[in-house]
Amino acid sequence: MRGFVGIGLSDNIEAAINEATVGVKTADLLVLIAPFSKAANAAEALSAKYPGVPIIGTTGLSIGKNSKEESQITVIAFAGVTVATGIIGDTNKSPINYIKDFEQDLKSMEFSPNNTVCISFMTGNEEKTVSTLNSVLAKHSIPLAGSTCYGTPLGEQASVIYNDKLCTKSCVYAFIKNNAGKVKVYKENMYEPLTEKPFYATLVDPNTKTLFQLNDRPAFEVYSEVTGIEKDDIVASMHTNPLGRMLGDDIYIASTLSLDMNGVMFNGKIINDNDSVHIMQLGDFREINSATKANIKENSSKISFVLSFDSIGRYKVFEEEDYVEDYINTMSSMGAYAGTISEGQQCNSQHMNQTLVLVVFE
Repeated sequence: MRGFVGIGLSDNIEAAINEATVGVKTADLLVLIAPFSKAANAAEALSAKYPGVPIIGTTGLSIGKNSKEESQITVIAFAGVTVATGIIGDTNKSPINYIKDFEQDLKSMEFSPNNTVCISFMTGNEEKTVSTLNSVLAKHSIPLAGSTCYGTPLGEQASVIYNDKLCTKSCVYAFIKNNAGKVKVYKENMYEPLTEKPFYATLVDPNTKTLFQLNDRPAFEVYSEVTGIEKDDIVASMHTNPLGRMLGDDIYIASTLSLDMNGVMFNGKIINDNDSVHIMQLGDFREINSATKANIKENSSKISFVLSFDSIGRYKVFEEEDYVEDYINTMSSMGAYAGTISEGQQCNSQHMNQTLVLVVFE
């Protein structure tokens, strides 16, 4: 398969789409990533230029091809793949109503777990949506990689892209079968526990992703005691000291998005009653990123394209540490590369925050 990455920097949407698709005559799938203010017109322009080619995408930021402008439009074109796209609507209430069409789309191609992946873009309600998708994906051992849209202006509804339209309360997806090699999904966590033993969530509200208590004490007090960070600075510290929910031997990052006046922690990932929870600290992300690259290259015969689902929290760390250009260069050195920067990421059966998820096509 072949993956093409194009960047459009013009403020004129049609010109930006033309700039981002120079050299693309046709494609089996187009992925569009655009800032919210440009997304609707960009989707219309891209669909008009490539009638009949399926398009999915998201509002938000993108990186790749050594470019990182916040206003850029990114178009990713896939060729040499078999594709089935669709949309899960009503994700805030009943995504299960769409699951028959989802499974039928998968069964429409001759897939295998080694050469097929499901990529997705979501507007929210991630845990419910991921659980719904995995009722099919787990049965067929198909990996999932995706992200939540980012940068929705105040007063607007979070939106993803499906063909020529913006869609709210939805998850758009594409099954991609690599006709020339394998597809593998990787996850990178650049945080490590601050304490040897985890704490236990003893009072939560999963419906609102709220954490009240750890070890029967106010969670924010435990957090402050371990980190030395005052209550008013907890949210700002999440990019260096997030929470980590343990599932088996793995840890999935959960960021606190806000605190109320009593210190109740509202998070971007659900923490359930009796979950083991670590308070995390930033690891040696340069070394971790290099190790991820080495692992991918060791396990891939020939990389043709790398699609990333990255985090705004990670990106802020890289900006503060003057690592953005080195990071993009590290990722690009594996082959053609592009991706989205978002609030949340999805990998197989889990939604998480501040994590890198990669899809590697051979």
